[in-house]
Parts: sequence; structure tokens; C-alpha cells
Amino acid sequence: MYTIFYFIIAILALAYILVKRQFSYWKNRGFLQADASFPFGTYEGCGTKWTAFEALNVQYKKFKGKAPAIGMYSFLSPSIMPLDPELLKDILVRDFASFHDRGMYYNKKDDPISANLLSLDGQEWRERRTKLSPIFTSGKMKMMFEIVDKISNKLAEELGRQLKTLDTFEMRNWSQRYTGDNIGNVAFGIECNCIVDENSDFMKYGRPIFDLSAFDAFMFIFTVEFPNLSRKLGLRDNPKKSADFFLNTFLQTLEYRKKNNIQRNDFVSLLLGLKDLYNSKELAAEAYLVYAAGFETSSTLMTFTLYELAMNSDIQDRLREEIMTEIEDNDGQLTYDMLFGFKYLDMVINESLRKFPPIAENLRKCIKDYKIAGTDLVIPKGTSIDINIFSLHRDSEYFPDPDKFDPERFNDENVKNIKPFTFLPFGEGPRNCIGMRFGQMQSKIGITKLIKNFKFSPCDKTPIPMVFDPKSLFTAPKGGMWLKVERIQTNL
Repeated sequence: MYTIFYFIIAILALAYILVKRQFSYWKNRGFLQADASFPFGTYEGCGTKWTAFEALNVQYKKFKGKAPAIGMYSFLSPSIMPLDPELLKDILVRDFASFHDRGMYYNKKDDPISANLLSLDGQEWRERRTKLSPIFTSGKMKMMFEIVDKISNKLAEELGRQLKTLDTFEMRNWSQRYTGDNIGNVAFGIECNCIVDENSDFMKYGRPIFDLSAFDAFMFIFTVEFPNLSRKLGLRDNPKKSADFFLNTFLQTLEYRKKNNIQRNDFVSLLLGLKDLYNSKELAAEAYLVYAAGFETSSTLMTFTLYELAMNSDIQDRLREEIMTEIEDNDGQLTYDMLFGFKYLDMVINESLRKFPPIAENLRKCIKDYKIAGTDLVIPKGTSIDINIFSLHRDSEYFPDPDKFDPERFNDENVKNIKPFTFLPFGEGPRNCIGMRFGQMQSKIGITKLIKNFKFSPCDKTPIPMVFDPKSLFTAPKGGMWLKVERIQTNL
């Protein structure tokens, strides 16, 4: 009996020594490092107490100015958080060849839609990016404008109909239904009716991808930390029912288009033009990426923009005046060129992206030992790089009074003074967001139609002050985004 007791003590002591040694990884390499504890490393409380970007922001404030980057630990795995914009420029642009991978998990065999442009690495990513880039030009977005414009009208019509019995709305849900309709239409070629029916198949199978349970969150982290083992075990990040729905929906649309020689101004037809380069499942993976990247990010941008407009009625009034004046001068018609010519709308959108970046963290992976310029510090090959966009956007050195919503930061004069690599809503460099034009287009059209027809203001359920949902992978308000809505005109 004593032998077993001493054996257990010895095992525990050995485990303690190994963990202690692992949490000295960065200190032994000359880096300043954040405090870490077993088992979560520097991410203790994430998912329950606060979001990952809020936890990182604490460390950012603590160490900024003391080092260009600090050591972090995700469970037992060491990672780096850059603090200096010059180092960010090196990582994202100047020395991109050393950091061109994201280190995200994908499983081509068991979950083919996971192997898309966002997660692929190396030469395979480079070649696919080159082939896909022409699909996301402003000219191609202009082709899809009419589809998105009609759906935005449907959003305004349905919201107006609901106003007969309601006056407060959870606008995150409505924003998601709007972006769900857009992406179902242009990326999968189907009328999914998310705006009219919030329980449509597109919403039913889409929500589980973003609303992670505790187990899903654990599996997400596990697959990133142990990708090779995860592939051998056949693990997947996307829920199987959801992944199968999106894969089969796209394959059916693709087959129907090919069989009937149907051409349409949407992503399906553009992807069909690449059928000689990629198989159907690879094309489905890219259609799914349009959904995964555009559904939550664009709806998040709309959600927080409406929130700030509700909280700042003067800004809302000025934006409405710009929109109404331009549209009235064009015989009541909104066009693509007009949309992207709204200067104040662009300022409002950028300020919303600054204060509430939908994707608050950006990932890179060091693919070879890298010496940080001007120091003796070396980032070892294989290290994950966690860029906390939220911290940069809320840094008072770069954006004075950062908690204030002030679109004037992005007027023609002030925007010139923003320090490079401190405003990164879409990333930067060769691996920036390929779909940012489409994301901005659908968000801007949606906001334009809503502000043109409705007045938004706080209600007793509006989150004041803002509290973020710790379980969300994206920047999201805890408890939803409830706002009071009033019709200001009946003409759509």
C-alpha cells in the first residue's frame, strides 16, 4: 500500500516539475512572459469569465513598451503575442515568408469543407489564393449588388411588418438572418428565407458552427494543439450535421447548374469557372468559407454599428441625412458606386470595426526560426503567433479616448495620422481577408436600408455597459443586442 502511495506522489511530483519547466519555456529564451497556471496556461477563465481577447488585453497593457513581444501559453503550448506595430509589419508583410501559415486545423478526409483558403497552408494556400483572388474583385462584387440589394429590401420590409406588434428587437439575430439570406443566395444559389423564417435550414445548421458548447470549444482547442493526432482520430471542427448540410447543398446546386448550363451573377457561377482546377468538394470548401467568414463577421459589424448609432443619436441623424440626400438625388435608387461613395458611412463603419473588431484575434505560425529585429530574441520554428487586434484598436496611444465612438478618427485628415499596423480589422499583407469587399458591401447595404427607414435607440434590455459573450469565437454582446426600433417612413 505504501509503495502505491509513494508511486503516486512520485508521479505527481514529476508532473509538477515538467509543468513548471514548460512554463519557463519563454523565460529560458530571454522573453518576458505572462503568468501561466495549469491546465489553461495564460488563458484561465476564457470561455467562462471573459473572452480570449479580453484576457490577452490584460497582458498587452501590462507588458506594452517593455518588449516587442511576450511569451504566452495555450494550455502547455508556447505562443507569442506581438506588442510592437513594427514587429507586426515584419510578421504580416516584410518577413511574410517566415509567417505565411495560420496553423489552423483542417481534415480533408473526414471534413472536406474545412480545407479552405482560411485554413490551408504553404504552397497549397498560395496557389489557391492566386486562383480565387479574381473572384473577389470590386467588379465581381458589383455584379452581385442587385441580389444583396433585394435582400436588404426584404429585411426592411419584414422588420417594418413586425413593428405592427413589437417595438424592441434583438438586432444581432436580425443581422444574422440578413447575412444568412445573402450568403445562402450568392454562395449556395438557394433562396433560404432566413429573414422570414429564423428557423430555416440555413439558420438551423449554421448556428451550431458558431455557438459552441463547452465540449465543442475543448475539441476546437485540442485539434489546433494536436493536428496530426486529430486527423488520425478522424476529428473535425465542424459539427457533422452542419458540415454535411453545407457540402450537400453546394454539390446539388453545382450539379444542377452544370446540367442545365445556368449562369448567374453569384459565387456559385464564379466557382464553377474553376471546375477544371478543383474538384467539387474543394469548390464546396470555398463556398462554405464565404458563409463561415461572411455570416458572423458581417452580422457582427452590423450589430455593433446599430448599437453605436442607437447610443449616439447625433451620429445616426447625420448618417441618415447623408444617405437620404444621396438617394433622393438619384431618383430614389441606391447603386454600388453610391454605396461606396458614402463618406460618413465609411467613417462610421471603420470606427465600428475599430471599437468592435468582429475577429478580435489574428493567427500566424512561424515556419522557421526568426530573430526579432533589434533584439537577441528568437521565435522558434512552429510557434503560434497570436495578434490581438482588440488591444491595438483600444490602445489610447494610437486612438485617444478609445472607448468613445468617434467616426471623425477616419475623416480624410485624421485617417492619415493613424499609425500603420494599429488598425487591422481585415488583417494585413498577402494573407489579409480575401472577402472583405463582399463583407463590407452586404453590411453597408443592410445598414443603409435600416437607417433610411428606421430610427434606433436604447431600450431597457440594451447592454449598457457592453459585456462580451465569453463563449463566442467572435466579438458578440452577451445576451444579444436589444434595441428600440421606430419607423421613420413607409417608402422603401
